[in-house]
Amino acid sequence: MSPHRVDVLPSPAALPSYGISKNGFLPTDIPLLHLSSDYYQPWERIIEALPTLIEKQEIRQSVDELPVLSTCHLYSEAEWQRAYSMLALFAQGYVWTGPEPSERLPPAIAVPFLQTAEHLEVYPIATYAALNLWNWRPLKKGLDLTQPENMVAIHTASGTVDESWFFIISNAMEARAGPMIATMLAAIEAVGADDVSTIIHSLKYFKRSMDDIGTLLERMDERCNPQLFYHEIRPFLAGSMSMEAAGLPNGVFYDEGEGKGSWRKYRGGSNGQSSLLQFCDAVLSVNHARCSGFHAEMRQYMPGPHARFLDDVEAVANIRSYVDGHRNNIELLTAFDEAVAALSGFRDKHIALVTRYIIIPSRMAKPANLIKRRDIASASTELAFEKPQTQELVGTGGTKLIPFLRTSRDETSEAAVGP
Repeated sequence: MSPHRVDVLPSPAALPSYGISKNGFLPTDIPLLHLSSDYYQPWERIIEALPTLIEKQEIRQSVDELPVLSTCHLYSEAEWQRAYSMLALFAQGYVWTGPEPSERLPPAIAVPFLQTAEHLEVYPIATYAALNLWNWRPLKKGLDLTQPENMVAIHTASGTVDESWFFIISNAMEARAGPMIATMLAAIEAVGADDVSTIIHSLKYFKRSMDDIGTLLERMDERCNPQLFYHEIRPFLAGSMSMEAAGLPNGVFYDEGEGKGSWRKYRGGSNGQSSLLQFCDAVLSVNHARCSGFHAEMRQYMPGPHARFLDDVEAVANIRSYVDGHRNNIELLTAFDEAVAALSGFRDKHIALVTRYIIIPSRMAKPANLIKRRDIASASTELAFEKPQTQELVGTGGTKLIPFLRTSRDETSEAAVGP
C-alpha cells in the first residue's frame, strides 16, 4: 500500500484527500512559476530558454553541463510538481531533438526525474499531469478557469501559442467539469437514500457538463493550427514504447550514474491519461472490456491519489444498477440515458478532432513554412505512420487511433439502460 494512502470513501467531503479541488483534477492553487530555492537556478535557466535550445538543437549540450541536483530542497507538493514538469520537458527535448533520438537520459535528468515521479506516484515521462495539470497559470488572478482564453501554459517545448492552447483547452475542460465530480458523488450517495430527485438532478447536470466540455473541445481550432500541431508539437509528446521505427528499439536508458540505470519504455503524453473521462465512465458504469486494458493502464500515468480515486469510485458506483432496477421511472431512465448519450457524443467530437489534427495532416505534405529543421522528432511521426490506412495511425499514447476511439465511443453508448 502506498504511504500516501488515506482510507477514505469517494464522497464529496473526501475529495481534498484525493487531491481533487473545485477545479476538478487541476490543483486548488495556481502552479508555481519558480522553485523557491536558488539551488534550482540551473533548471530554471534551462526551462526559460527551452524552446530556443530545442530550435537551435542545443538542449543536449545544456543538459549535459548540468549538475545532478538533489530533490531535498523541494519544500511542498507544488514544488515537487513543478520540478517533475520541468524535468519531463527536459527529457522530451533531450530525447527528441535530432538529428537522431537519444537512447539515454543523463543522470542530471534521470536521477531527479525518477525521484520526483516516485514522490508523485506517476511515471517518469511527459504525462498529462506534467504538461497539463501542473503547467498553467491564469492571465490575471481571479479569472474564470473554465474559459481557455483566461489561461496559458507556463512552459512548452515549442514556445508557440498553438502548443499552449492545445494544453489549456483540456485544462478549461477539467475546470468546467470540476463541480460535476461532487454532484455525481452525491448521486451515488442518493442511491442509498432512495433519493430519486437528487439522482435525476445530478444526471442532468452531468449532461450539461458534457455538452459544455464538448463545446470547449471544438474551440481547439481558434488558436491551434492542425498542421503545426502535427509536425511541430506532437512529436515532442512521443513516448519510448513502440518507437523502434523512430530509433528507440530498447526504449530509453535512464542513466543514474556510477554504472546504475535501467532501460524503460513508456507511452507518450495523451489525453487518455486525464482522470476526468475515466471518472465519467466510472460513475455511469461504462464497461471498456474491448479496449484491451488501455484505460486501466492509463491510471499508472495519473497521479497516485487520482488513480486511487477512480478505483474507489468504480467500487461504489451504483447509479446504473439503480436505474436498471427502476425502469418504470421514465424521468430517471431518460436522464440516465441522456447522460450516457452526452458522454458518447463527447467522444464523437474527440474523434472529429483527431481526424482534423492527425488523420488529415498525416496525408498531406508538410507545409514549407514548417520545415525549420530535419530532426528525429519529425522523422518519428513519418516513420510511425508509413501506412496510409486510417486504421494504422497510432496515437501518442500508443494505440491505433480511430479503431480505439470508436470502440471507446461504442462501449459508452452500450451503457444505456433504456430500449
